[in-house]
Order: sequence, then structure tokens, then C-alpha cells
Amino acid sequence: MNSPFSLMRRVTVFFLLVAINGGASTALAMDCTVPTSISCPTIQAGLNQALPGDTITVLAGVYAEKISFPQSGNAGSGYIMLAGQPGAVLDGTLVGGSNMVLIDSRSYVKLIGFEIRNNLNVRDGSGVRILGSGSHIEIRNNVIHDIRGKDAMGITVYGTASSSISDLIIDGNEVYDCDPARSEALTLNGNVELFEVTHNYVHDVNNIGIDFIGGETSIQPDTAKVVRNGVCRGNRVFRARSVYEGGFAGAIYVDGGRDIVIERNITSESDLGLEVGAENNGILTQNISVRDNVIYHNDKVGIVFGGFSAAVGRVQNCSFTNNTLFENDTLGAGLGELWIQFGDNNTIRNNIFDGGQDVLLRSEAPNVGNLLDYNLWRTTTSAPTFVWNGIEQNGLAAFQAASGQDAHAISSDPQFVNAALADFHLRSVSAARNAGDPGFVTALGEVDLDGAPRISAARVDIGADEITCGDAVLDAGESCDDGNLVDCDGCDSNCTASATCGNGIRCGTEQCDDGNLLNGDCCAAACTFEPAATSCSDGNLCTNFDACDGAGVCIGSAVPLPALQCHEPILSGKASLQIKNNATNDGRDSVRWKWGRGQATTSLELGDPLSTTEYALCVYDQSMQPQPILAASVPPGGTCAARSCWKTMRNGFRFASRSGSAAAHGVTRIVLTAGVDGKAKVSLTARGVYVDTPTLGLAPTVTAQLRNGVGACWGAIFSNVARNDATQYRAKSD
Repeated sequence: MNSPFSLMRRVTVFFLLVAINGGASTALAMDCTVPTSISCPTIQAGLNQALPGDTITVLAGVYAEKISFPQSGNAGSGYIMLAGQPGAVLDGTLVGGSNMVLIDSRSYVKLIGFEIRNNLNVRDGSGVRILGSGSHIEIRNNVIHDIRGKDAMGITVYGTASSSISDLIIDGNEVYDCDPARSEALTLNGNVELFEVTHNYVHDVNNIGIDFIGGETSIQPDTAKVVRNGVCRGNRVFRARSVYEGGFAGAIYVDGGRDIVIERNITSESDLGLEVGAENNGILTQNISVRDNVIYHNDKVGIVFGGFSAAVGRVQNCSFTNNTLFENDTLGAGLGELWIQFGDNNTIRNNIFDGGQDVLLRSEAPNVGNLLDYNLWRTTTSAPTFVWNGIEQNGLAAFQAASGQDAHAISSDPQFVNAALADFHLRSVSAARNAGDPGFVTALGEVDLDGAPRISAARVDIGADEITCGDAVLDAGESCDDGNLVDCDGCDSNCTASATCGNGIRCGTEQCDDGNLLNGDCCAAACTFEPAATSCSDGNLCTNFDACDGAGVCIGSAVPLPALQCHEPILSGKASLQIKNNATNDGRDSVRWKWGRGQATTSLELGDPLSTTEYALCVYDQSMQPQPILAASVPPGGTCAARSCWKTMRNGFRFASRSGSAAAHGVTRIVLTAGVDGKAKVSLTARGVYVDTPTLGLAPTVTAQLRNGVGACWGAIFSNVARNDATQYRAKSD
């Protein structure tokens, strides 16, 4: 989309590289260049005129501005993107205002690639501040420093509205030399959900490094709307030390948040390596998964969890698994590697606690329902100290006997490769190898500190590192291991012999190698391409007539199945389709499809969605949009709110998910009922941020089909249209 100001300026049309647009696929876009474009002499001038889909590119130089995003992008036309080229500096020296960059209740905006500096004499201000509500906000690859004063923060996200800030990405930023005390250098607070805080480097700040907060009513009056449902991954936090009250700043801190994964981060030289707490009375910090992190050389403790006193909130149902802690409590405060405060029913397992002081564990009384097992404990002293419920025990055996905890613990040197150089990989002789909980199940997407599989043998290793292929040790299941991960050198990166057909790595004379010896997938059992037009499956229920292209790729046709291959209603108007696309709030998007009085459907056609049969709703129109315009697939099985998503019912099945997940594309309900002519019926509802609604209005004629993995189809054609505009499509079948 061309914005009005594009007609008044010199416009450069170019392909936006993935490195600039933060990971989106390459696309053409209009670019207003600051300061060379006539209508964009300043950054703010460009932002003031930008419309959805526009990009403001800022050339190298120092810009004495504090800026705000006055408008939002949208799902249909795209983001408003502000991208700094190398050397683009936003400098706040002698410029009024609290925040260098303000994003107040905006959506579909990106800020990428700036140096942001010298926000001076601040009293509650930030390098980047996001306020109110909004969605699809990305802050990537910025360097933020010298934010000075009091409560002078790097990146601040305050969900102050009743609608959340969601689909937020903060990735690849560096924040340093800031004065956030008594606040935080990088913080998410209040009604914030569905976020990713990843690969940031926070260092040399005078209070907490990264924080996820709930329960502060000055930010969000509704204490149920806390920071939630997100991930903190791959960040580094060094030297986050508080300048008040004795110094208890967490490098990474969850205070009142819930349902957050904290994984594969590295913290060092901070007051507290990692803290999960609850400062506000009545607030429960719940379902925090702290896993696969490396925490070393912090001043007072490695990991601490729980409310800091009985009068504040509590920490419940959190897990601390497969972390590596090394020589924390460098000041000898007596808090150990692990400090348990007021929290209950939490799990601590498969961790390495390798201390440089006498005290390894300190827990306050009462310590209720917290479970420790399969941890490795070691200190250089002869008799390590464990304080359990306020009572001191000398040695691991005494601790086990007195507490009944950690029955399968190990007391041994973990054999790090080079701890002095902060290399906490395990040597092949480590006692931590294959010594974790035998009942441990890898979480979806979980890997070790290097991104390798979390389990490489019969049992998980203790600590953040998993000894895997490429360590020069022949493990069970490996046919070779030459000590590297180079392919086609005789031993491939998956520890199988090179040029072995079916090992998933193409070497030598192989045309292809898809990891199996099956035909019908476009790579034959002899690792040669199957001929063009060979029948195959591309794995997409919304395509058909799938066939090999002769070069190893299966390609399907994204068109509706012919009517004769898809059950239809036997009466006109007995199928309906409604699609709503709210341009300002994806949480209000929805799809409702009903199909009744249908042609006879057998129970065999329904398959077994409890365990094997996938379903997908596929909607097509006759526009130039990629087809299908909407595809919502739902996998078999699964758990929704601790219950099975799919259940059997009389003559069919029912799927129910209260909130709609990403894996199910926002689908919240499916009802499948087999029956004779006129009795069969099917319905599907999807809503929320995971519904991939198309750009409305739709080009007639529209076809909607529900398909499943056993080849059944239920469909209808919609030309009896009641509404078809930019926000809603509503129609009944022919």
C-alpha cells in the first residue's frame, strides 16, 4: 500500500532483507529515507505520515529526537516499520521528554536496529516504552545505553489497559549503563501476554536485569491480569546489582507472573542469579518453568524462589529442572546455590549445584510440598551444608535423612570442560551423564543449552548440557562418533556412517535422503528422486491431487475438492459461515462454520481424532489471495486445560479448548456427528489471536470444506451472502 507521503518524496523500492525486517519473509515495500526524503527530514516526520505497510529507513547519523508511533499497522496491509541502518543513533541529550521511543496503544509496529542513548536526568523514563494495549509489536536489535537518573530503564512494557499487550517480541537488544533503580532494565508489567523475550544482552545496570511482573495495581488495577504465557530464552544478564537495601537484584526475575518458560539463559556477577518471587500480598506466582539455564558467579545466590516473607505473595507449582549452577554466593552470604523462601508444591530436579562455599541449600520454614530429586550437589569443602526448614544439616546423607528429599541425589565432581572459562559442557566421564530422572519427559520444544536434543540416550543428563553426538564417545544408538558435527566426512552429524541411504543426510551419489527407506514420498528407497506425477502427500489437508515434481518435492493443488468427493447438505441454507476480522484486536477475530442436514456420514469416515486423525477447515474464494484464504488445522489427541481435547460422544466426537491454542489455530470447538441422510452434522468455532483470518471482503464464490486425515470431506458453497465487508463475512449455503 502506498501512503500519501510517498508521492511527495524520493522513494526507493527495494527488497527488504530478512536481517532488516526481523525475520519476515522477503517482500516489496515502500521506504521513506530519513533524512534525504523531502517529506521525511526527521524520524518523527516520517512516523507521522506512515500508514500500514510503510517503512521508514533511517540512515547513519545522530538524531536529536524523542519519538512516538502515532499510528498502527494492521494484519492486512502490514507493519509500520522504523528501521535504523548501521550507525543510526537516537540521542536524547538536551531533548525534553521521559522516553526516547514511545509506543502507546499501537499494534503492528516494529523498531529495529537503532543505537538509543543519553536519556539523561530521567525520573521514570525509558529508552523504549510500550504502554496501554496492542498487539504484534517487535523491538529488535537495538543498543540502548546511558539512560540515567532514577527509574531510568532500558525497555519498559506496561500493560495498563483492560485489553492486553500481546504477540510481543523483544529480541537481540543490548541494554547497558542504565540507572533503573528502583525499577528494572528490561521489564514487562501488568496485562501482557503471548510474548518472547529472547537473545538480549543486559549488563551493568543498578538494579534488576529482566523482570516479569504482576500484581502492581499502579500499573494494572486488575490483579488477575499479570504478565503471562510467554518465554524468556537465550538472554545474557551480567552485573545487575542493586544500589539499595543491601543489594538483592535478580538478574532475571519473575514477580507475580504466571505460565512463563525461562530457558537457556546465562546470568553472572549479579546479586541473585535468577529469582521467582511474589512481592505483592495475595498474588500467586504459578507455573513458571525454569530450565536449561547456566547461572554462575553471582554474588549472593544462584536460584531463589518464594515470597520474601509470609506477609507477601507465594510461589506455587513451579519447576526448576536441568539448570547448571556454579560457585554462586561469591560474597559468602550463606544463601547457597539454592534459596527456598515462602513457596510450596514446587519441583527441583536434574540440576547441578556446584558450589564454592560451605552452604549449598538454604530453605526457610515452613517449607511445604517442595520436592527435590535427582540433583547433583558438590562443594569443595569436605562437609557441605544444607539448611532445611531453618535447621542445618552437614553433608548430603544427613540432609537426605532429615528431610526425606533428593533420595537419588549425586555427590560428585560434574566434570565441566573448563569452568574457569565458563565452559559448562560436561565431559563424557561426568557422573551427571544419563543420571537424571528416568521418568523425565522433554517439554515441547525443549533443548539443551546448545540447542541439541534434551535427551540423547536412555535418560536425561543432569544439568543444562546434554552429552550428544559429536563428543567422540560412542553412545547407544550411534553407529559412529568422530568428535565433530561435520557431514560427509565418513561420520555424519547424526552419528551415522556417511552415504548411508535413509540416514537423513545426502552425501556422495545420493540425489536425496529424507531419513527413511519408503517410496511414495518423492524420495525413493534408493535415495533417488521419484518420477514427476508420482502420487504423494504434502501433509496439508487443504490441498489435493498431490504429486511429486521429479526433484524430490511433493506439491499439492490448493483448490477445493470437487463436490462429488465432499459430503454436502441435502437442503439449501443448512450450512453457514461467519468470519470476523477485528483490525485493532486479534483477540476478537473469530470463525464459525456450521454444516447440517448433511449427506450420510459413517463413523469410519470420522476416523479417530482421539489419537490419529487430524482435521482442518479450509476456506477458498476466487480472489488473487493465496488459497486457501483460511486454513485451521487441529491435531489429534492433546490436552486442553489438563483434560483431553477430544472426547467421544454419541455417534461422533467433540473437541473443546477453552482459549484456543496456537497448535489448533485458535479452534475452540468441533462437533462431529455421523448419521444417515439428513442427520449428519458438523460444526467448528475458532476465535482469538491464533485464528489466521483472511483479508475481508471475499471474492465470490466462497467454498468451505472440513477435511480429515482419512480422506473424508464435508463442504458447502456459499453464494447467499448476508454481509461481506472489511470486518465481517456472513453467508448461508446454496
